[in-house]
Amino acid sequence: MKWIKRVLQLLVLWVAVHCSIAAIVGLRSFDGKADVAIVLGNEVYKDGTLSPWLRGRVDAALHLYNNHQVKKIFVSGGIGDSGYPEGDAMRNYLIQQGVPVADIITDNLGNNSYLTAKNFVEANQQLKYESAVAVSSWFHVLRCKYILQKLGVKKVYGDHSRSYFGKDILYLLREFPAYYKYMLVY
Repeated sequence: MKWIKRVLQLLVLWVAVHCSIAAIVGLRSFDGKADVAIVLGNEVYKDGTLSPWLRGRVDAALHLYNNHQVKKIFVSGGIGDSGYPEGDAMRNYLIQQGVPVADIITDNLGNNSYLTAKNFVEANQQLKYESAVAVSSWFHVLRCKYILQKLGVKKVYGDHSRSYFGKDILYLLREFPAYYKYMLVY
C-alpha cells in the first residue's frame, strides 16, 4: 500500500509541475516579431459569430498584426457542431476588423491541434515563413508550440487570448494528458 501512495504522490507532483510550466509558458506575451500568427480554432455559432473563447484568440492575433509583430495571420479550425467553418468565421471577423484578405490564410480542416499544425506545415512549403506565433488560450499554448516544433517549424513562439474563464483551470488539467498523448501518438 505504501508504494501506491508514493506513486499517487509522484503523479500529483508531475501534474502540478506540468500545469505550472504550461501556465508560465501560456501566459507569456509575445513581444518580438514573427512572420505569421497561427490561430487555433474553437467554437463558432451557427450564424458565424465567434464564441468568446475564439474571439479572444483572434483578438490576440489581431493585436500582434496591428502592432506589426506579424505580417500574416493563419486561421485554422474545423467544422464544429454549428456546421459553420471556424476558419471562415475567423477570416470574416478579421476582415471586419480591417485586415486585408491577402494577409489572412484560411484553413477549415484543422479539426484539432495536430491537424492545424500539419496543415500549416504543408501550406508553409509554399509560403516559406521562417517564424510563427501559436495563438490560443493560455492553457493550450505549450501543446501548440510543441506540436509545431515536432512537425519541423523551427522558430515557434506563443501568445494567448486575453479572455479568461473559470473553466480554464479544468482545461489546464485536461492539457496534462493531452500533451503526453501528442508526444506519444503524433
